[in-house]
Amino acid sequence: MKKILLASTLLFISIINAQGISILDPSMGVTSIGVVTSPLGEEVDKIIDGDISTKFLDFDLADGMGFIVDLGTLSSIATYIEITTANDFPERDPIDFEVSGSTDGTSFTIIDTGSVICILDRFRTRLYEITNTDAYSFYRVNYTAPCDPSGGIGIPSIQLAEVQLYEAELGIENHQFSGDDVIVYPNPNRGSFSIKYSGDTTIDMVKVSNLSGQLIKMIDPKNLIELKGIMLPNVATGLYFVELISNNQTVVKKIQVN
Repeated sequence: MKKILLASTLLFISIINAQGISILDPSMGVTSIGVVTSPLGEEVDKIIDGDISTKFLDFDLADGMGFIVDLGTLSSIATYIEITTANDFPERDPIDFEVSGSTDGTSFTIIDTGSVICILDRFRTRLYEITNTDAYSFYRVNYTAPCDPSGGIGIPSIQLAEVQLYEAELGIENHQFSGDDVIVYPNPNRGSFSIKYSGDTTIDMVKVSNLSGQLIKMIDPKNLIELKGIMLPNVATGLYFVELISNNQTVVKKIQVN
């Protein structure tokens, strides 16, 4: 099993939050995609029900764990995806995501893909920025692989407690913590970079991890406005994650080391 790290928690919020306006609502129609085998009470509708004590579990790993949400008469520009780990078996957590959008529910355009760090903590929520400038009335989210194909008990599977998409809102005052507050530069880099933070909350923890969730470096966030000259010790080229935790919220930034 891959090495796993701790992360911070964030309860589900259904209205304007630190990132903007939540898009997915329990009243919206949600359908699974591909082949899905879920235990009773752990079906696809649990993925957007606003309750982190429930989960969507899929025992058919071959085609991933995916779902489509119909926004109805609404259309939104999703710029963040938020995921919450479920109650058991960290091996079942996904290691990636793919977000697609559609205006008709039939033809989908891939918006963005990303990697997810494996963690031990249950009911933990993390925020990932996605690149999107177009409004869609249908969103498709798919997770193709888990932290460990064993599923913890020898059954290949993927699970999550909750997924939310956010539409950034300009002009939100007194916001708490947002990916827009954090700049990591230069990116790509050669193992040396800086972090600039423009938010108005205290950063409690900053850490760098690799794709397997292995801790590479802890960074002192004291009085963080700008941290310069951060050096990663003897790292190989590849993708890494910078996690900033503030007031039980986590923002993840990707960096490429060349």
